[in-house]
Amino acid sequence: MTKGIVASPGIRVGKAYVYHGDKIIIPKYTIREDEITYEIARFEKAVEQTKEELKAIQEQIARNLSKDMADIFMSHIMVLEDPQIEEKVRKTIIEQKRNAEWAINDISLELINSLSSIEDDYLRERIIDISDINKRLISNLQATESSSLQDITEEVIIFASDLTPSETALMNKDHILAFVTDKGARTSHTAIMARALEIPAIVGTINATSLVKNGDSVIVDAVHGRIIVDPTPEEINEFRRYEEEFLELELELAKLTNLPAQTLDAEEVFIYGNIEIPDEMKIIKDHGAQGIGLFRSEFLFMDQSLPDEDKQFQEYRRVVEYFNPMPVTIRTIDVGADKVYAYTNHYKERNPFLGCRAIRFSLENENLFRIQLRAILRASNFGNVKLMFPMITTIEEFKRARNITEEIMQDFRSNGTPFDEKIKIGLMIEVPSAVVNADILAKYADFFSVGTNDLVQYLLAVDRISEKIAYLYNPLNLSVLRFLKQIVDTARNNATLLSICGEMAGEPQYTMVLLGLGFRHLSMGPIYMYQVKKVVRSVSIAECESLVNSLLSMESTDEIEKLVRKKFKEKIDLS
Repeated sequence: MTKGIVASPGIRVGKAYVYHGDKIIIPKYTIREDEITYEIARFEKAVEQTKEELKAIQEQIARNLSKDMADIFMSHIMVLEDPQIEEKVRKTIIEQKRNAEWAINDISLELINSLSSIEDDYLRERIIDISDINKRLISNLQATESSSLQDITEEVIIFASDLTPSETALMNKDHILAFVTDKGARTSHTAIMARALEIPAIVGTINATSLVKNGDSVIVDAVHGRIIVDPTPEEINEFRRYEEEFLELELELAKLTNLPAQTLDAEEVFIYGNIEIPDEMKIIKDHGAQGIGLFRSEFLFMDQSLPDEDKQFQEYRRVVEYFNPMPVTIRTIDVGADKVYAYTNHYKERNPFLGCRAIRFSLENENLFRIQLRAILRASNFGNVKLMFPMITTIEEFKRARNITEEIMQDFRSNGTPFDEKIKIGLMIEVPSAVVNADILAKYADFFSVGTNDLVQYLLAVDRISEKIAYLYNPLNLSVLRFLKQIVDTARNNATLLSICGEMAGEPQYTMVLLGLGFRHLSMGPIYMYQVKKVVRSVSIAECESLVNSLLSMESTDEIEKLVRKKFKEKIDLS
């Protein structure tokens, strides 16, 4: 058995099909001076052909799924149209006299290398998008036919090193039961497409492809993130039963979409969605979200050129109007200098995780920050926007960020630019110092949102990506629970609206704990929204508070985990 990350939930039993895709051979040769014009023309023709292919895929996805899903390929087209990338290719051909394939591949590798060192999953997962474009450009230069998953005519489970968004988008659901990849993350465009197509998928397995061969019997348990190769007849029968039960459960849970998230003792709980890109908003809304609790804005800052105010405004407005009158909480850019391209003073830090990132980066690059704030404030005129600053460490940081925002508001009043005068301005609590100073921050902030992913790492001094010490990363650690209780109490004492938007919020097994601690606003990805709502509707606040009182009296994390699992299974079993 091997494990991975659940990208799209489901259970499937079937035969393995190992997909290697096309192996691209990059010809490398020096061209003569009189061949430069011809080589540039080849490049330009390949770009146009690739655009046409991507637009055709867009149209197909718009017909079969939705325009929102089709818009995923706009980022591909934007890369193709990026003038700085195009100029780099031209310059390489002209100055180094390289053939087009060589020039394109080198510049693609340069982009991939710059993304590969990034900690942020969403930005790092753009590597596969660049690879997708690179492969298509070179195939068009060489006029070669690509092998396709569309050619598969029997029911199989795909195993691949990685899959591009376009390969996933063109999958035939009648034949492809599920897919498993060695690389990838839950935030990739490929994963988003799998969820939209409702194809079970497990990604990031590292070596699953090397463990199977064509025709092997396999079980994909994309609920618990495990793959079983050559299962016994008993295991096959057992998982076929689980598969039926899961499909029945999904249908049952889907009935909760329009029902309130209300506990047995009539306490209302609010469930919001987290989105990485606007293309996810339909899936979030279809799952019954009551708004967006975390709209990550990093996707706008991937290009080699700075996104201008209008471009940002249009993207924010699109989401805000779609959810109006429900709230949309837009977080300002949460990246470091190592993740942003040519329009900043790029420098490498020894430890970017503790360096100039998030609000520190924005305040260091105030012009960029002001452009983003102007775009968000303009979008607030079209719906219910909340503005949130990430990784606030000091009181001075928040006051400075808020003062800059209020300066822009005053400019807008002077020149007649419409915006929401009552826009709420808040912060993410993800640094221990913000917890300690929450009572003071509450004087200046309209709301808090707890980012448990970073908070747990900073509080426990553990890198959750590190395999050697991953066991220390545990949201049920007593110190984490005590910190969360302290945040809830401070927010209540100061009448500050409080939500939680880390992975902990989207884990059904933790829902009773969060309710017992006092959280009533939970924000998460779409995968577990139904399950979380099911838990909410199956418990009372009284029993959740009783559970938390017991947990806070314990000293062992193992004891805490056992009791949480026990209470969860007593109330509801989603396994």
